[in-house]
Amino acid sequence: MTKTSKFDSAYLRRVNCVRTFCTIREHGRISRSELADITGLSRATVSETVRELLDREFIWEVGSDSISRGRPPVQLEVNPLRFYLVAVEIDVSWVAVSITTLVGEVLVQSRVEFCTTDYDYVLDLCVNTIRRLLEEQGIEREDVLGIGVAVPGQVDLNRRVVTFAPNLRWRDVALAEGLERNLDLPVLVSNEAMLAAMAEKWFGLGKDARVLVFVSVKGGLGCGIVNDRTLLLGVSGSAGELGHMSIDPKGPVCSCGSRGCWEVYSDEQAILFRATEALRRSKDSFLAHTSLAENGRLTVEDIVQAANQGDATAKDILRETGWYLGIGIANIVNGLNPDMVILGGQVASSDVVLEEIRRVVKERSLQIPSEKVCLAPTHLGDEVALMGCIALLLDTLLEQPDGRLNADTITLN
Repeated sequence: MTKTSKFDSAYLRRVNCVRTFCTIREHGRISRSELADITGLSRATVSETVRELLDREFIWEVGSDSISRGRPPVQLEVNPLRFYLVAVEIDVSWVAVSITTLVGEVLVQSRVEFCTTDYDYVLDLCVNTIRRLLEEQGIEREDVLGIGVAVPGQVDLNRRVVTFAPNLRWRDVALAEGLERNLDLPVLVSNEAMLAAMAEKWFGLGKDARVLVFVSVKGGLGCGIVNDRTLLLGVSGSAGELGHMSIDPKGPVCSCGSRGCWEVYSDEQAILFRATEALRRSKDSFLAHTSLAENGRLTVEDIVQAANQGDATAKDILRETGWYLGIGIANIVNGLNPDMVILGGQVASSDVVLEEIRRVVKERSLQIPSEKVCLAPTHLGDEVALMGCIALLLDTLLEQPDGRLNADTITLN
């Protein structure tokens, strides 16, 4: 899913391995014959791929649930006990770390807030949090297959360097190398919106989508694009930075240095700025009388909750946000013709926002593309980028001959 390859035997092996593993994971216990029926692979190919997954200990045989006469078929399922994966999401003010099984079951999760853009501080915070959680769970390093990291910025996937994270004020930081040096574990780093798109394809609503676009609305606005099972990377690995497409060339300055970017009008900072301005004009709003607003600690979640309670000012704030989001998504619908657009972030829980987006997309998109697209909020919640880290690790591990990550041999292009 994360890279394009030549149509050769190695590519087919990878595709078959991913398809087989995902089918077993999605269906739970399943026989070899059922795998062949569902995947459309030949019995010989299924046997070969299953043998490879068994040798790696990614799956195991668990007997049969069948009560029919004769010899019951052996059942297969993902091995939930042998290996573990670590997922890390770095946002503009917090770090979240999860440890999961190969099934994606979260064993433990921790979120730690910070108020700095200092790279060394954030790196140490990540390292110490990962160490603490592994020790608390009694997990040995050799049982961890890798660490996946989601960041709100552009990443050179081959060098594994965060080239530009404007909201963190990071440029050319060797995040993967820093984590590997401190933890002695292989690390993959990618953009959080791209990983969220992968999560939706592996674990969420986008399993059957042909062209899926994930729109992440947080401290910035990013997008991830998946075509079938392939994540669109572009020439330099930064495809999907649609938050920085200009919708007003004379608009406010964006953190990227340009003006009038879609992000300036649609991300969480824009929503909170809009709320501050609205509350200066309206003293009747429920939001104006909360201690959060008085102390300047209002959140997007507070605004969504107020709107759900019928607060007119909160509804207006979110409706305007939905209008701006709809403008950008209409451009995506016209330009990419996706069959699914999934919205993430706190605004994804707002019916007001979703209704306005759907109205604007229908009004401003070409007829046929707008009729074919499904717009939905993520069902993976705040964990969508973390689950994307797991999807990235699994997708990459399945193509490695020995089932282990070797960062020196992985190229994404």
